[in-house]
Amino acid sequence: MMSPFTVILVLTLLGNIIDTASGFSLLPPAVLSSPSSSHSHTSSHRHKRLYDVNHNLIERVTSDDDGDEGEADITSLPITTDTDDCKMIFLVSDGTGSSVKASVQKSLGQFDVNASVQTRLFTFVRGEEIAASIIKKAKERSAMLITTIRVRALREKVLRMCELSGVHAVDLIGPTLDGLESHLQQLPENVPTMFSPNKVRVLSNAYYRRIDALQFTLKADDGQAPWLLSEADVILVGVSRSGKTPLSVVLSQSTGLKVANIPLVLECPPPKELLDEQTIDSNRVFCLTLSPSELKKIRATRLESRLGVKAMEEKMEDKNSLVMSVGNGGSKSNYADRPYILKDLKNAFDLKERYGWTQIDVTGRAVEDTASQISELISERFDSEFETRSEKSDGVSISLH
Repeated sequence: MMSPFTVILVLTLLGNIIDTASGFSLLPPAVLSSPSSSHSHTSSHRHKRLYDVNHNLIERVTSDDDGDEGEADITSLPITTDTDDCKMIFLVSDGTGSSVKASVQKSLGQFDVNASVQTRLFTFVRGEEIAASIIKKAKERSAMLITTIRVRALREKVLRMCELSGVHAVDLIGPTLDGLESHLQQLPENVPTMFSPNKVRVLSNAYYRRIDALQFTLKADDGQAPWLLSEADVILVGVSRSGKTPLSVVLSQSTGLKVANIPLVLECPPPKELLDEQTIDSNRVFCLTLSPSELKKIRATRLESRLGVKAMEEKMEDKNSLVMSVGNGGSKSNYADRPYILKDLKNAFDLKERYGWTQIDVTGRAVEDTASQISELISERFDSEFETRSEKSDGVSISLH
Protein backbone atom coordinates (compact mmCIF):
# COMPACT_ATOMS: atom_id res chain seq x y z
CA MET A 1 0.00 0.00 0.00
CA MET A 2 1.30 3.45 -0.89
CA SER A 3 2.13 5.85 1.93
CA PRO A 4 0.19 9.15 2.26
CA PHE A 5 3.34 10.96 1.11
CA THR A 6 3.45 8.94 -2.10
CA VAL A 7 -0.25 9.56 -2.82
CA ILE A 8 0.16 13.33 -2.33
CA LEU A 9 3.27 13.39 -4.50
CA VAL A 10 1.60 11.45 -7.30
CA LEU A 11 -1.53 13.62 -7.25
CA THR A 12 0.63 16.75 -7.40
CA LEU A 13 2.63 15.47 -10.35
CA LEU A 14 -0.51 14.33 -12.17
CA GLY A 15 -1.83 17.84 -11.74
CA ASN A 16 1.39 19.20 -13.23
CA ILE A 17 1.07 16.87 -16.23
CA ILE A 18 -2.50 17.94 -16.88
CA ASP A 19 -1.67 21.60 -16.33
CA THR A 20 1.30 21.45 -18.70
CA ALA A 21 -0.51 19.47 -21.38
CA SER A 22 -3.87 21.18 -21.41
CA GLY A 23 -2.83 24.71 -20.56
CA PHE A 24 -5.44 25.00 -17.85
CA SER A 25 -4.42 26.26 -14.45
CA LEU A 26 -5.94 26.09 -11.02
CA LEU A 27 -4.48 29.53 -10.35
CA PRO A 28 -6.61 32.63 -10.90
CA PRO A 29 -5.78 35.05 -13.73
CA ALA A 30 -3.92 38.26 -13.00
CA VAL A 31 -7.05 40.36 -13.40
CA LEU A 32 -10.40 39.56 -11.87
CA SER A 33 -12.98 41.95 -13.30
CA SER A 34 -16.34 42.57 -11.73
CA PRO A 35 -18.71 45.51 -11.44
CA SER A 36 -18.29 47.56 -8.30
CA SER A 37 -20.85 46.86 -5.61
CA SER A 38 -21.54 50.58 -5.26
CA HIS A 39 -21.86 52.66 -8.45
CA SER A 40 -21.70 56.43 -8.50
CA HIS A 41 -24.69 58.17 -10.08
CA THR A 42 -22.40 60.73 -11.71
CA SER A 43 -19.83 58.32 -13.18
CA SER A 44 -19.96 55.83 -16.04
CA HIS A 45 -16.80 54.07 -14.86
CA ARG A 46 -16.51 50.53 -13.68
CA HIS A 47 -13.95 49.09 -11.25
CA LYS A 48 -11.43 46.30 -11.67
CA ARG A 49 -9.05 44.82 -9.16
CA LEU A 50 -5.63 43.52 -10.11
CA TYR A 51 -4.50 40.53 -8.05
CA ASP A 52 -1.51 38.25 -8.13
CA VAL A 53 -2.07 34.48 -7.97
CA ASN A 54 -1.82 34.51 -4.18
CA HIS A 55 -4.89 36.77 -4.06
CA ASN A 56 -2.83 39.79 -2.93
CA LEU A 57 -4.44 43.02 -4.13
CA ILE A 58 -2.01 44.90 -6.36
CA GLU A 59 -4.23 47.83 -7.34
CA ARG A 60 -7.72 48.87 -8.27
CA VAL A 61 -8.23 50.16 -11.79
CA THR A 62 -11.17 52.14 -13.14
CA SER A 63 -12.03 52.20 -16.82
CA ASP A 64 -14.87 53.23 -19.08
CA ASP A 65 -17.87 50.97 -19.53
CA ASP A 66 -16.94 50.27 -23.12
CA GLY A 67 -14.05 48.14 -21.92
CA ASP A 68 -11.28 50.53 -22.99
CA GLU A 69 -8.50 49.95 -20.50
CA GLY A 70 -6.36 52.79 -21.76
CA GLU A 71 -7.65 55.27 -19.13
CA ALA A 72 -6.61 53.38 -16.02
CA ASP A 73 -6.52 55.21 -12.71
CA ILE A 74 -4.95 53.67 -9.62
CA THR A 75 -7.11 54.35 -6.61
CA SER A 76 -5.80 52.02 -3.90
CA LEU A 77 -2.56 50.69 -2.44
CA PRO A 78 -1.46 47.05 -2.30
CA ILE A 79 -2.21 44.79 0.61
CA THR A 80 1.08 43.12 1.58
CA THR A 81 2.92 41.72 4.55
CA ASP A 82 6.41 41.68 3.03
CA THR A 83 9.31 42.91 5.13
CA ASP A 84 11.52 45.79 4.07
CA ASP A 85 14.68 43.69 3.87
CA CYS A 86 13.08 41.10 1.59
CA LYS A 87 14.06 41.08 -2.08
CA MET A 88 11.01 40.89 -4.36
CA ILE A 89 10.84 39.21 -7.77
CA PHE A 90 7.76 39.67 -9.96
CA LEU A 91 7.10 36.82 -12.40
CA VAL A 92 4.97 37.89 -15.36
CA SER A 93 3.47 35.47 -17.89
CA ASP A 94 0.81 35.64 -20.59
CA GLY A 95 -0.12 32.02 -19.80
CA THR A 96 -0.25 29.86 -16.69
CA GLY A 97 3.22 30.93 -15.55
CA SER A 98 4.57 27.39 -15.16
CA SER A 99 7.65 28.08 -17.31
CA VAL A 100 8.80 31.24 -15.58
CA LYS A 101 8.05 29.83 -12.14
CA ALA A 102 10.02 26.63 -12.73
CA SER A 103 12.97 28.48 -14.25
CA VAL A 104 13.23 31.00 -11.43
CA GLN A 105 12.87 28.33 -8.74
CA LYS A 106 15.76 26.35 -10.21
CA SER A 107 17.87 29.50 -10.58
CA LEU A 108 17.21 30.55 -6.98
CA GLY A 109 18.41 27.13 -5.91
CA GLN A 110 21.92 28.29 -6.85
CA PHE A 111 21.84 31.02 -4.20
CA ASP A 112 21.76 30.98 -0.41
CA VAL A 113 18.64 33.12 -0.12
CA ASN A 114 16.41 31.21 2.32
CA ALA A 115 13.53 33.54 3.27
CA SER A 116 15.21 36.73 2.05
CA VAL A 117 13.59 36.48 -1.39
CA GLN A 118 9.90 36.39 -2.23
CA THR A 119 8.40 35.81 -5.66
CA ARG A 120 5.00 36.96 -6.84
CA LEU A 121 3.45 35.36 -9.92
CA PHE A 122 1.15 37.24 -12.33
CA THR A 123 -0.59 35.05 -14.91
CA PHE A 124 -2.54 35.73 -18.12
CA VAL A 125 -1.04 39.20 -18.53
CA ARG A 126 -2.06 40.10 -22.08
CA GLY A 127 -2.72 43.83 -21.98
CA GLU A 128 -0.38 46.81 -21.98
CA GLU A 129 -2.26 48.55 -19.18
CA ILE A 130 -2.15 45.52 -16.91
CA ALA A 131 1.59 45.16 -17.56
CA ALA A 132 2.11 48.87 -16.82
CA SER A 133 0.30 48.50 -13.50
CA ILE A 134 2.55 45.57 -12.50
CA ILE A 135 5.68 47.47 -13.57
CA LYS A 136 4.58 50.50 -11.54
CA LYS A 137 4.17 48.34 -8.48
CA ALA A 138 7.53 46.64 -9.15
CA LYS A 139 9.19 50.06 -9.15
CA GLU A 140 7.53 50.99 -5.86
CA ARG A 141 8.71 47.73 -4.28
CA SER A 142 12.19 47.83 -5.89
CA ALA A 143 11.35 44.45 -7.36
CA MET A 144 13.03 42.62 -10.19
CA LEU A 145 10.72 41.59 -13.05
CA ILE A 146 11.15 38.32 -14.98
CA THR A 147 8.86 37.63 -17.91
CA THR A 148 7.92 34.90 -20.37
CA ILE A 149 5.54 36.91 -22.56
CA ARG A 150 5.44 35.25 -25.97
CA VAL A 151 3.75 37.99 -28.01
CA ARG A 152 6.57 40.09 -29.44
CA ALA A 153 4.75 43.44 -29.45
CA LEU A 154 3.69 43.21 -25.81
CA ARG A 155 7.03 41.76 -24.75
CA GLU A 156 8.93 44.65 -26.30
CA LYS A 157 6.60 47.19 -24.71
CA VAL A 158 7.03 45.59 -21.30
CA LEU A 159 10.82 45.65 -21.58
CA ARG A 160 10.74 49.27 -22.77
CA MET A 161 8.48 50.32 -19.90
CA CYS A 162 10.79 48.59 -17.44
CA GLU A 163 13.77 50.40 -18.93
CA LEU A 164 12.06 53.79 -18.66
CA SER A 165 10.88 53.02 -15.12
CA GLY A 166 14.25 51.82 -13.94
CA VAL A 167 12.96 48.33 -13.18
CA HIS A 168 15.48 45.52 -13.64
CA ALA A 169 13.84 43.18 -16.15
CA VAL A 170 14.89 39.79 -17.55
CA ASP A 171 13.27 38.33 -20.66
CA LEU A 172 13.50 34.54 -20.45
CA ILE A 173 11.75 33.62 -23.69
CA GLY A 174 12.49 36.41 -26.19
CA PRO A 175 16.11 35.49 -27.03
CA THR A 176 15.12 31.84 -27.42
CA LEU A 177 12.27 32.68 -29.80
CA ASP A 178 14.52 35.00 -31.81
CA GLY A 179 17.22 32.34 -32.07
CA LEU A 180 14.74 29.66 -33.15
CA GLU A 181 13.16 32.01 -35.67
CA SER A 182 16.55 32.55 -37.29
CA HIS A 183 17.53 28.88 -37.18
CA LEU A 184 14.21 27.41 -38.34
CA GLN A 185 13.43 30.22 -40.79
CA GLN A 186 9.90 30.36 -39.38
CA LEU A 187 7.92 33.01 -37.56
CA PRO A 188 6.77 32.06 -34.05
CA GLU A 189 3.04 31.82 -33.45
CA ASN A 190 3.26 34.56 -30.79
CA VAL A 191 0.58 32.91 -28.66
CA PRO A 192 0.77 31.13 -25.30
CA THR A 193 1.49 27.41 -25.68
CA MET A 194 -1.98 26.55 -24.39
CA PHE A 195 -3.47 28.06 -27.57
CA SER A 196 -0.94 26.55 -29.97
CA PRO A 197 -2.50 24.46 -32.79
CA ASN A 198 0.34 21.96 -32.23
CA LYS A 199 -0.84 21.23 -28.71
CA VAL A 200 -3.07 18.32 -29.75
CA ARG A 201 -0.09 16.63 -31.36
CA VAL A 202 1.79 16.82 -28.06
CA LEU A 203 -1.14 15.23 -26.24
CA SER A 204 -1.14 12.34 -28.69
CA ASN A 205 2.32 11.05 -27.75
CA ALA A 206 4.49 12.44 -24.96
CA TYR A 207 1.55 13.22 -22.69
CA TYR A 208 0.01 9.74 -22.87
CA ARG A 209 3.44 8.13 -22.71
CA ARG A 210 4.12 9.85 -19.39
CA ILE A 211 0.72 8.81 -18.05
CA ASP A 212 1.38 5.16 -18.98
CA ALA A 213 4.84 5.32 -17.46
CA LEU A 214 3.50 6.80 -14.24
CA GLN A 215 0.85 4.08 -13.95
CA PHE A 216 3.55 1.43 -14.37
CA THR A 217 5.74 3.15 -11.77
CA LEU A 218 2.95 3.13 -9.19
CA LYS A 219 2.35 -0.59 -9.74
CA ALA A 220 6.05 -1.38 -9.38
CA ASP A 221 6.71 0.91 -6.39
CA ASP A 222 8.58 -0.36 -3.33
CA GLY A 223 8.99 -3.89 -4.68
CA GLN A 224 5.24 -4.49 -4.94
CA ALA A 225 5.40 -6.22 -8.33
CA PRO A 226 8.82 -7.83 -8.93
CA TRP A 227 7.38 -9.73 -11.91
CA LEU A 228 7.22 -6.37 -13.75
CA LEU A 229 10.97 -5.74 -13.49
CA SER A 230 11.65 -7.19 -16.93
CA GLU A 231 9.36 -4.54 -18.46
CA ALA A 232 10.98 -1.60 -16.69
CA ASP A 233 13.16 0.94 -18.49
CA VAL A 234 14.84 1.83 -15.21
CA ILE A 235 15.16 -0.09 -11.93
CA LEU A 236 16.09 1.84 -8.78
CA VAL A 237 17.44 -0.02 -5.76
CA GLY A 238 18.67 1.27 -2.44
CA VAL A 239 18.36 1.13 1.32
CA SER A 240 15.29 2.44 3.13
CA ARG A 241 14.86 6.26 2.98
CA SER A 242 17.27 6.73 0.09
CA GLY A 243 14.57 8.47 -1.96
CA LYS A 244 13.58 5.73 -4.37
CA THR A 245 9.84 6.48 -4.60
CA PRO A 246 10.05 10.28 -5.18
CA LEU A 247 12.80 9.74 -7.76
CA SER A 248 10.77 7.03 -9.51
CA VAL A 249 7.72 9.25 -9.82
CA VAL A 250 9.66 12.33 -10.99
CA LEU A 251 11.66 10.27 -13.48
CA SER A 252 8.60 8.64 -15.05
CA GLN A 253 6.59 11.86 -15.10
CA SER A 254 9.34 13.98 -16.65
CA THR A 255 10.81 11.50 -19.14
CA GLY A 256 8.12 8.90 -19.84
CA LEU A 257 10.34 6.06 -18.61
CA LYS A 258 8.82 3.06 -16.86
CA VAL A 259 10.52 2.92 -13.46
CA ALA A 260 10.44 0.18 -10.83
CA ASN A 261 12.09 0.42 -7.43
CA ILE A 262 13.20 -2.28 -5.01
CA PRO A 263 14.22 -1.72 -1.36
CA LEU A 264 17.43 -3.41 -0.24
CA VAL A 265 16.94 -4.66 3.32
CA LEU A 266 19.79 -6.07 5.37
CA GLU A 267 17.69 -8.86 6.85
CA CYS A 268 15.96 -9.89 3.60
CA PRO A 269 17.43 -11.02 0.27
CA PRO A 270 16.37 -9.09 -2.87
CA PRO A 271 13.64 -10.66 -5.05
CA LYS A 272 14.95 -13.36 -7.34
CA GLU A 273 13.60 -11.48 -10.39
CA LEU A 274 16.05 -8.62 -9.72
CA LEU A 275 19.03 -10.98 -9.60
CA ASP A 276 18.11 -12.85 -12.80
CA GLU A 277 20.87 -11.72 -15.15
CA GLN A 278 19.13 -13.40 -18.10
CA THR A 279 16.17 -11.02 -18.01
CA ILE A 280 17.53 -7.95 -16.19
CA ASP A 281 20.14 -5.77 -17.91
CA SER A 282 22.46 -4.41 -15.23
CA ASN A 283 22.81 -1.19 -17.24
CA ARG A 284 19.21 -0.40 -16.31
CA VAL A 285 19.73 -0.86 -12.56
CA PHE A 286 20.81 2.13 -10.44
CA CYS A 287 21.76 1.73 -6.80
CA LEU A 288 21.06 4.86 -4.76
CA THR A 289 23.39 5.65 -1.89
CA LEU A 290 24.00 8.58 0.44
CA SER A 291 26.27 9.52 3.32
CA PRO A 292 25.68 7.71 6.63
CA SER A 293 25.19 10.99 8.49
CA GLU A 294 22.55 12.20 6.05
CA LEU A 295 20.76 8.85 6.12
CA LYS A 296 20.81 8.88 9.93
CA LYS A 297 19.12 12.31 9.98
CA ILE A 298 16.44 11.21 7.52
CA ARG A 299 15.68 7.99 9.39
CA ALA A 300 15.62 9.73 12.77
CA THR A 301 13.15 12.27 11.43
CA ARG A 302 11.05 9.48 9.98
CA LEU A 303 10.95 7.67 13.33
CA GLU A 304 10.03 10.83 15.21
CA SER A 305 7.17 11.67 12.89
CA ARG A 306 5.75 8.18 12.58
CA LEU A 307 6.28 6.62 15.97
CA GLY A 308 6.82 9.55 18.29
CA VAL A 309 10.17 8.11 19.29
CA LYS A 310 11.67 11.40 20.39
CA ALA A 311 8.95 12.12 22.93
CA MET A 312 9.05 8.52 24.11
CA GLU A 313 12.82 8.68 24.62
CA GLU A 314 12.56 11.84 26.70
CA LYS A 315 9.87 10.24 28.83
CA MET A 316 11.96 7.13 29.39
CA GLU A 317 15.07 9.15 30.21
CA ASP A 318 13.16 11.03 32.89
CA LYS A 319 12.43 7.68 34.46
CA ASN A 320 16.11 6.64 34.13
CA SER A 321 15.06 3.88 31.79
CA LEU A 322 17.22 2.59 28.99
CA VAL A 323 14.34 0.90 27.19
CA MET A 324 12.34 2.57 24.43
CA SER A 325 9.24 0.92 23.11
CA VAL A 326 8.78 1.29 19.35
CA GLY A 327 6.59 -1.69 18.68
CA ASN A 328 6.03 -5.18 19.87
CA GLY A 329 8.61 -6.56 22.23
CA GLY A 330 9.64 -3.23 23.77
CA SER A 331 13.17 -3.36 22.34
CA LYS A 332 14.98 -0.24 21.13
CA SER A 333 14.91 0.28 17.37
CA ASN A 334 18.29 0.28 15.63
CA TYR A 335 16.79 1.66 12.39
CA ALA A 336 18.53 5.04 12.81
CA ASP A 337 21.63 3.78 14.65
CA ARG A 338 24.92 4.44 12.89
CA PRO A 339 26.29 0.86 13.15
CA TYR A 340 23.13 -0.55 11.58
CA ILE A 341 23.15 2.13 8.87
CA LEU A 342 26.76 1.31 7.98
CA LYS A 343 25.90 -2.39 7.67
CA ASP A 344 22.84 -1.51 5.58
CA LEU A 345 24.88 0.61 3.17
CA LYS A 346 27.63 -2.01 3.03
CA ASN A 347 25.10 -4.69 2.07
CA ALA A 348 23.75 -2.50 -0.75
CA PHE A 349 27.29 -1.74 -1.94
CA ASP A 350 28.21 -5.42 -2.03
CA LEU A 351 25.13 -6.23 -4.11
CA LYS A 352 25.97 -3.38 -6.47
CA GLU A 353 29.51 -4.70 -6.93
CA ARG A 354 28.37 -8.29 -7.43
CA TYR A 355 25.77 -7.59 -10.10
CA GLY A 356 27.39 -4.61 -11.82
CA TRP A 357 24.76 -1.97 -11.04
CA THR A 358 25.44 1.74 -11.44
CA GLN A 359 25.82 3.62 -8.17
CA ILE A 360 24.26 7.09 -7.81
CA ASP A 361 25.13 9.24 -4.79
CA VAL A 362 22.06 11.32 -3.89
CA THR A 363 23.54 13.10 -0.86
CA GLY A 364 22.36 16.71 -0.86
CA ARG A 365 21.02 16.47 -4.42
CA ALA A 366 17.65 17.57 -5.71
CA VAL A 367 15.43 14.78 -7.02
CA GLU A 368 15.22 16.53 -10.40
CA ASP A 369 19.02 16.59 -10.75
CA THR A 370 19.29 12.87 -10.08
CA ALA A 371 16.44 12.16 -12.50
CA SER A 372 18.23 14.16 -15.19
CA GLN A 373 21.48 12.24 -14.65
CA ILE A 374 19.77 8.85 -14.88
CA SER A 375 17.82 9.96 -17.95
CA GLU A 376 21.03 10.96 -19.71
CA LEU A 377 22.73 7.67 -18.83
CA ILE A 378 19.77 5.66 -20.12
CA SER A 379 19.68 7.72 -23.30
CA GLU A 380 23.40 7.10 -23.91
CA ARG A 381 23.21 3.38 -23.19
CA PHE A 382 20.04 2.65 -25.15
CA ASP A 383 20.14 5.37 -27.79
CA SER A 384 18.84 3.22 -30.66
CA GLU A 385 15.90 1.98 -28.59
CA PHE A 386 14.66 5.47 -27.84
CA GLU A 387 15.22 6.59 -31.44
CA THR A 388 12.80 3.82 -32.47
CA ARG A 389 10.26 5.04 -29.94
CA SER A 390 10.51 8.57 -31.31
CA GLU A 391 9.92 7.36 -34.86
CA LYS A 392 6.64 5.75 -33.69
CA SER A 393 5.44 9.02 -32.13
CA ASP A 394 3.79 10.60 -35.20
CA GLY A 395 6.82 12.73 -35.95
CA VAL A 396 6.91 14.40 -32.54
CA SER A 397 10.11 13.64 -30.64
CA ILE A 398 9.87 12.60 -27.00
CA SER A 399 12.49 14.41 -24.93
CA LEU A 400 14.40 12.41 -22.37
CA HIS A 401 16.09 15.43 -20.81
